[in-house]
Amino acid sequence: MQMFEQSEVSAELEKRLRAAGLDPADPTVQAVNTIVSGYFAERTAEVLTKVREVLDKVGKDGLH
Repeated sequence: MQMFEQSEVSAELEKRLRAAGLDPADPTVQAVNTIVSGYFAERTAEVLTKVREVLDKVGKDGLH
């Protein structure tokens, strides 16, 4: 499941890179982008998993 449209994310990131004076087409910028994007995708997945665990527990036990 993707939470965001890849094209929207890419367009926004490209806009921000250009505003920071970086060329989104530069191979080094692309490599860093790939690493950072992967990191945040993993972290987001971890957070969503934990949220799901809490919601499942609340669903079973009810609110106290």
